[in-house]
Amino acid sequence: MAASPSPRDRSRHPGAARAWVTWWVLLAALWLALVDTVLAPELAAGAVAAAIAATGAVVVRSQRRLLLRPKAAWLRAVPGRLLRVVTDLRPLLVALWRRGIRRADEHGAMAELPYAAVGDDPESAAHRVFTEALGSLAPNTMVVQIDRERRTLLVHQLVPTPDPAAQAKPLPEP
Repeated sequence: MAASPSPRDRSRHPGAARAWVTWWVLLAALWLALVDTVLAPELAAGAVAAAIAATGAVVVRSQRRLLLRPKAAWLRAVPGRLLRVVTDLRPLLVALWRRGIRRADEHGAMAELPYAAVGDDPESAAHRVFTEALGSLAPNTMVVQIDRERRTLLVHQLVPTPDPAAQAKPLPEP
C-alpha cells in the first residue's frame, strides 16, 4: 500500500498538477495542428504523446533551483546583437582567409572583463544567461565563462578588437 505524499512533499513542487495540465493541453493542440486530422487513432496517439511530454516537462520543472527574472529593458539589446551577426561576418571571413587559406600564424585573443551580476538572485541569474547567449551570438566573440568568485567574464575573440567588452557585454550592468 503506497503512502500518500506528506504536505511537506507536496509543497516542494507547487503547481505541478496545473503545470502538467497546461503542458498537456498545449502539446495536444500542437499534435492536432501537426497531424491535421481528428481520427480516433490519431487523437489517442496525440493524447498519449502529450501526456508523456507533459510528464517530462513537469519532471524537468521540478529540478529547477531558480526561476529566472529577466528585465523587459534587456530586449533592447537584441536588435544590436542580431545586427552584429551580420557585421561580424567580415572579420570571420578575413580570419578564415588569413588562417585557413594563407596559413598565417595569427591567433585569437582571450580577454578577462569585470562582471558584476554574480548573485544568486533570479535577476542576476537571468543577466548571466542573457550575457552568455547574446554575447556569444555574433561569430567573432564568444563568452567562454562567467567566474562568479572572481567577478569576471572570460571572452574569446577570433579577431581581437580594441574593446572586447562592447562585443561581449550586451546588457547594462545591474
